[in-house]
Amino acid sequence: MIFFELVWDTQQNWTGLFAHQAQHAADALSEACHTYELHGLPCMLLDETAAPQPSPLIALIRDEHGIALPQGGHLYFNVQHTADLNQLNANDAVCGPWFTEASSHRSTSNPSRPVLLEVLSLIVSDAEIAQLETALAKAPQLMLNLLRLVNSVGMGSATPARSIRQAITLLGRRQLQRWLQLLIYAEQYGDSGKPALLIAAALRGKRMAQWAEHGWLGNTPADEAFLCGMLSLLDRLFGEPLQQLLAPLPLDENLRAALIDGDGVLGAALAQLGALEAGDAQHALLSPLLAKQQAWVNSEIQAIAWVHRLVRESL
Repeated sequence: MIFFELVWDTQQNWTGLFAHQAQHAADALSEACHTYELHGLPCMLLDETAAPQPSPLIALIRDEHGIALPQGGHLYFNVQHTADLNQLNANDAVCGPWFTEASSHRSTSNPSRPVLLEVLSLIVSDAEIAQLETALAKAPQLMLNLLRLVNSVGMGSATPARSIRQAITLLGRRQLQRWLQLLIYAEQYGDSGKPALLIAAALRGKRMAQWAEHGWLGNTPADEAFLCGMLSLLDRLFGEPLQQLLAPLPLDENLRAALIDGDGVLGAALAQLGALEAGDAQHALLSPLLAKQQAWVNSEIQAIAWVHRLVRESL
């Protein structure tokens, strides 16, 4: 039963992924990577025989110090904190939940924070386009990033979007709302720091949306699942309690209960996300997901490829 963790270098750059328990499914894994265009993001697996693996898979072996990497250094698991990366050698790499840690760029570092929360409230309430335009006018960098993103995601239009209305025409309202949710994370960082928390939020949102589309979250719509994943890290972005940040947002009560108390199917899904990020394959809640076998592998690779493409091409 394969599950995946993101691989990072010690400079907080996302450099690949590691497939646990994948030794006997290399061909199927390679096919999934090619199907969902996992280009430029190698997938590593442990193979003590060091047998050649089909592209883009990379076989790793153990030495006396641990799991050795091809470029030198070693791969370390269950890394909890950003500060732990400073204790490693330059050629080492890590897995673990460190990238979901609270941002060091607190709310006081960004004067546009009230506007970001206003935009988020409008997104959640499915506000009129005119209201979004008015709010985004107060955050010109967010508007600029949004239009740059829309024009770079390969919509195939000969005419670039220069306004929110044109962006909606190109993307559709629901897709545009997803981009805005993620750009709130990018805006809080500005031009400083690594976008690790943005990647974490994007992957949480996309994973949950995929699960909803497969029917693994009951009757939860994909948009609501994506929003749940994205909102689940809002406290770590702004450095304030999640209950306080969510209070002014017009959320469905089931969604609010999932985020604050871990209740319901969405609350269980958030616990599953935490277990995946920590590499905890023994977590009881993961068994139903991992048992889905090829459908699970395809869903995971598709979500990871979507986030990687978003980061590589757009942000």
